[in-house]
Amino acid sequence: QGLSAERDIAISGHNIAHVASAIPESEARQVLNASGKIVTPGLIDIHVHVYDGVAPLGIPADPTCVAKGVTTVVDAGSAGAHTFPGFRKYVINVVDTRVYALLNISVVGQSTLSTDNPYGELLDLRYANPKLAIRTIENNRDVILGVKIRLTRNIAGDHDLAALKLAREAADAVQLPLMVHIGGSYSPLKDIL
Repeated sequence: QGLSAERDIAISGHNIAHVASAIPESEARQVLNASGKIVTPGLIDIHVHVYDGVAPLGIPADPTCVAKGVTTVVDAGSAGAHTFPGFRKYVINVVDTRVYALLNISVVGQSTLSTDNPYGELLDLRYANPKLAIRTIENNRDVILGVKIRLTRNIAGDHDLAALKLAREAADAVQLPLMVHIGGSYSPLKDIL
């Protein structure tokens, strides 16, 4: 609409009902004075880790997302096939923030690497399981948007290309995108691309 001005906004339920220069306060059940504030639709963050308490990089979704105007997020691989049921049950299904996910090709997700444990989820390539990833995605298509893999040397070791091939296999099988975390990989970037 190209609006960039002071306006009154009427909200009904979860929807914007009306935007005008002046809406009579008598028509409102509740009035919030947002003078001097910027009012936007809910923001979307496409790379977060909100499996708080399981993935060491995880943050609590609601206090850091929806409370700050981010209403929708994509968790980038905090959970893998073995940890996704808990992620769905204890995070996705209970927080106010709308959470979608990229499934980590490692069955344990990002539960291993932390400040006191420098070993990542793919140092043992047996944790990369396309069949389990495919099954988990098929059972959760409403919230899983793709596959995630991290190829940093301390996460995937010297078999980063083999791990990438397994992640690509899973993503292709379910016809979803693959997000690849690169940087500090064993293999040169040209080989990864």
